[in-house]
Amino acid sequence: MDCLTLLKEQHDEAKKLFKQLDKAEGAKAAELWTELKTKLTMHEELEETLLYPELKETRSTEEITLEAYQEHHVMDLLIEEISKLKPSDEEFHPKVTVLQENTEHHIEEEEGELFPKVRKIWDARKREDVGRKMAEMKERLTGQRRAA
Repeated sequence: MDCLTLLKEQHDEAKKLFKQLDKAEGAKAAELWTELKTKLTMHEELEETLLYPELKETRSTEEITLEAYQEHHVMDLLIEEISKLKPSDEEFHPKVTVLQENTEHHIEEEEGELFPKVRKIWDARKREDVGRKMAEMKERLTGQRRAA
């Protein structure tokens, strides 16, 4: 699978989980938060391991890639803070909303600016190769998390 298709599917899944979490309370909210956190952190790991390092070294994608690293950092800080809260805490849903807004901004920049540039500099074979590596890494990480 093309790496950009795989990432787009993960973006769509995260948006869906944010919508479900926005309406959820109690144990259901806690369950959705755990799922969302797991998927966001895995998505970041795939991008930071298999996509961003090479794009950072390419002139046309360097700046947006450096910005993407910083957006991940802000998301990580919010994830850490939210993970210390219970869904019943006053700050839980507002912090999730801020994380959602940051995540959706990040997604818009990736899909609207970065992905078109990647399509220009990486041919279909390269994108398929990176996508295969991402799928393998995702399977490995999913297996490790289940075992933990």
